[in-house]
Order: sequence, then C-alpha cells, then structure tokens
Amino acid sequence: MALLNDKVPEATARLRPARPDLGFAYLMTGLAVGGICVSGILGCIFSPDLITTSGTSFGGTTQQHIPLAAYSGWIWFVIALAFVLPAATKGIRAKVTDRAPWAVLGFGVAGIWIVQMFISIFTPQVVTGTAPWLTWLPLAGMISVLAAVVLTGLLCKMVKSAAFEPAGLPSEPETSKPTLAREPTDDGTVTKLRQLAQLRDSGVISDAEFDEKKHELLSRI
Repeated sequence: MALLNDKVPEATARLRPARPDLGFAYLMTGLAVGGICVSGILGCIFSPDLITTSGTSFGGTTQQHIPLAAYSGWIWFVIALAFVLPAATKGIRAKVTDRAPWAVLGFGVAGIWIVQMFISIFTPQVVTGTAPWLTWLPLAGMISVLAAVVLTGLLCKMVKSAAFEPAGLPSEPETSKPTLAREPTDDGTVTKLRQLAQLRDSGVISDAEFDEKKHELLSRI
C-alpha cells in the first residue's frame, strides 16, 4: 500500500505538461529595458547643453545653457519602451522559448541605445554663427536619439512578426459542392402513357380521354 502511495505522485507529475522555460526571455527583456534606461539616465546627465550667446545691458555677452537632453530626452526613451514592452509581452504570452529572437531583441535594443549614449555624450557640438554671437548645437545627440527610436521600432516589429506571432493557418482548398442530379422526367411520362394506353385498350377510358391526358403529360416535359 505504501508503494502504491509513493508511485501515485510520480505518475501525476509525469502526466502534468512541462511548463516552458521563459527565464531567458525575461533576461533579454530586462537587458533591453535596462539598456534604454541606462542610456536615458546617463545621456540626460552628461550630454552637452545647447549653448546660445546673447548680449547684456553693459555691452558684453553672456552664454545661456539649455539642457535639451534633460528637458526632452526622456520622451524618446518612453517611446522606445513602448516599442519593446508590447513586443516582449507578446512573445511571453505566446510562450516562445527559442533563444534566437530573444537574443536579437535584448542585445539589439541594448546595443542601439548604448551606442546612442556614447554618440550623444562624446560627439563634438556644432558651432554656428559669428563671434561673439555663437551657438553650440548638440546636433549629433539629436539625430542619434531619433535614429535609435526608429531602429528600435523596426527591430521590435521584425522580431514580433518573425517569431512572436503565430503563422497564418493554410487556407483549405475550395471543394466543389456536390450538385444533385435532376432526375429525368421522361421515364415517368412514358410510364404514365403506357398505363393510359392499357386503360384505353381495356375500355376503362375512351380515346378522347386518352388523347387529353396524353397532351397534358407531354405539355409538362
């Protein structure tokens, strides 16, 4: 009896379906989100400001620093997260355990935003205007963040359509509906004419009645 009680849990465990291992999926999702957040935080802190030169009431000049990255940079990182999180959620709900698409999503998104961070921080500013009225514009950072958002959206769309969405079901071949063959009416008419002829020959009906019924049957064909 004890042996039977020990074997019952083992048999039940074997019958239970194995849960898909989504640890790598969560890891790559965290890597992508972490890359975006690290790039956003460090980029907002260390990216150069927009510097403009203006005159003073004493005839001199002064420089105004406008931290564009701190003011508006977070908007682009929120948009990037809006691309990554729905794609990752779709893959997790579909229980995709293949590591290839998750690696492309995680390393690809993180790599895009780490490169964007270095470009934004270390690329020299573009100087415009004539001295002393100069403007230092962080053009590389502005262009790189836009490019990073576009690349993130394209990458998430590619991974989602290629690996996270179920393939379309093959269309069933069209089968022709069976058509019911119309029974010919000639045999029935001939049979009735023969019966009428027998009735006429036996004297049950007259020739006039036979001709009338014959014309009536032939008109229905």
